[in-house]
Amino acid sequence: MAYSARIEKALRNKVKDHNEEVEELDLAWDAKVTYKTILEVFKRGIGAYKTNPSSVRPGVQSADQWAFARCNSFLYALKEGMFKRGKHDTDLLPKEHPVRKEMDERDLKDIDRKPTAGMMKEAEKGLEWRREYNRGGTAIGVARARDIASGKNLSLSSIKRMYSFFSRHEVDKQAEGFNYGEEGYPSAGRIAWALWGGDAGFKWSTKKVEEIKKEEKNLEMEAKEIKNIEKETREIVGTIITDGLELPLFDSIAEAEAEAEKLGGTGYHEHTIDGEVFYMPFEDHEQAKKVMGKINMKEHYPGHEKEEEEEVLVEDNSKDEDYRNKLSPDIETRNFKLEDVEVREHEDGHLVVGYGAVFNSESNNLGGFTEFISRDAFEGREKDDVRFLLNHDPNYIMGRTTSGTLKLRVDEKGLRYEVAIPDTSAGRDLLISLKRGDITQSSFAFTVEKDSWSQSETGAAVRTIEKVSRLFDVSAVTYPAYPNASVGLRSMETWKNNLKESLEHEKRENEKQEIDQWNRSLAVRKLKIVKLK
Repeated sequence: MAYSARIEKALRNKVKDHNEEVEELDLAWDAKVTYKTILEVFKRGIGAYKTNPSSVRPGVQSADQWAFARCNSFLYALKEGMFKRGKHDTDLLPKEHPVRKEMDERDLKDIDRKPTAGMMKEAEKGLEWRREYNRGGTAIGVARARDIASGKNLSLSSIKRMYSFFSRHEVDKQAEGFNYGEEGYPSAGRIAWALWGGDAGFKWSTKKVEEIKKEEKNLEMEAKEIKNIEKETREIVGTIITDGLELPLFDSIAEAEAEAEKLGGTGYHEHTIDGEVFYMPFEDHEQAKKVMGKINMKEHYPGHEKEEEEEVLVEDNSKDEDYRNKLSPDIETRNFKLEDVEVREHEDGHLVVGYGAVFNSESNNLGGFTEFISRDAFEGREKDDVRFLLNHDPNYIMGRTTSGTLKLRVDEKGLRYEVAIPDTSAGRDLLISLKRGDITQSSFAFTVEKDSWSQSETGAAVRTIEKVSRLFDVSAVTYPAYPNASVGLRSMETWKNNLKESLEHEKRENEKQEIDQWNRSLAVRKLKIVKLK
C-alpha cells in the first residue's frame, strides 16, 4: 500500500525527532525506530479504523488521524517502556523492551521455571556462608539466592542471566579455596557459585536455556510462516468501474502485474480512492479495454456477481477528485469559528456567508507560538481552486471557486466567503445545523510562502503569516481536528536558531569591542607614563 508524500514526510519527521530524542537516554533496550516499523504501525492504524470502528475515540475524523495517534502511542511506549493505555503492535518492539519481554514470557509460560531441591540447598548454603564470612557474590547474586532458596519461579531473563554467570565463572573452580579442604575454603568465587544454585543450578539453567531457545525458534518460525501466508495470499480488495470496465483492485504492485499477465496484458496503474492508493492490472485503460473486452469477468472471478450486493468502489472520473492526496507536504490547517456566519435566501437556494480567516487576530497557542495573519496574506488567492466541504469529506462538496458556487473576497476584516449550498440531503442538513448553531467551527488548509517572527512582551514566539502561497479548502466541521502546525513549528525553530546565532554574534562583537577599548585605554596610559619619564 502506497501513501501520499504528505504522510510519508510526516512519518519520516516523527522517526527523526524520536531517534534524536532517545539517542542520549540510557535505556536497557534500543528505543530507536525505523521508518519501515513506524509505517507498519500506521498501516495497522488505518486497518483498525476501518475494521474496528468501535475502538476509535470520539472526535477522530479520519483513518489518517487515528493511524497517526497509534504511531504516537507506539513511540511513547518505545521511549517510556510502557503504554499509556492499551497495548498494541508489541511484536514490533525490540526484544529487550519491558513490554515485549513480558509478552514473550507469557508465550513461554509452559516452560517449568521452578528451582530444583539441589539448587535450593546450594543457595541456602551460599547465604549462610556470606553471612558468616562477609564475602562473595553481589547484591544481585544475594537476591537471586533468596528467590532460589524460597523455591520461587524464576523469570526467563533470570534463567538466561544465571546461565551467563555460570558460563563466565566456571574458571573460578580452578582457583585456590573453591574445593573443600583447600586453603581459604570457601573462597569468594565458591560462595558466589553457591548463591546462584551451584552445580545443580548450572546444569538446570543450561537445560532451560536450550528449552527457551527451542521454543523461541518455534515461535519465530510460526510468526514467519504467518507472515509468508499473509504475503502470498492473493485477495481482491474490491473492484472499480471506469470507462465502462469493471477492474479488480489489489494491495500491491506485484499482485496487479501478476493479474495483468494472467489476463493476457502487462504492467499496472494506480488509482487513489478515499486517500488510499490501489493497484490495478494493465499499463493503462486502453490496454485494459482491448484485453477485458475478450474476458467474461463472472467466469474469471467465481462468485464475482455477488459483489454487487456488497460495497463496490466506483470511480468519479473527475480529475481532481483525489486532490487532497496531492496536497503539498507543507500544508497547514487552522481551526476557527464561523465568524458572523449568515444564511441568506438566494434566487437559486441559500447562500452561506462568513469569514474563513480574520486579519490581525491572535490565534490560540499552536504548540509553542501564537499567530497573526497579515492583511496582504491572501492577495491573489481568490483565484485558487478552493472547495467548501463538509467535515473534510470530498464526497460532500458544498461549493467550489472554479464552478462559481464558492466566492472568496478579501476585505478589511479578513477572507470572506460566499457559498451557494446545493439542494442535496447533505446541503440541507448543513443549513439546518448552521441555523440551529450545531455546527459553529471550520478549518481551512493552506501553504505559506512567507512568514516573519517576533517576540511578545512576555518573550513568547509570535508568527505573522505575510503571504499564503495557496488555499486548498475550507470545511465546516462537527469536530475540529487539532491544527496542523508542524510547518510553523519548524519555521519557529529556524527563527530561534537564527536569533540565537545573532545574539551570540552580537555578544562576541561586544566583547571584542570591550577588549579593543581596554587595549586602547591601556596604550594611552602607557604613553602618558613614557612622557612623564
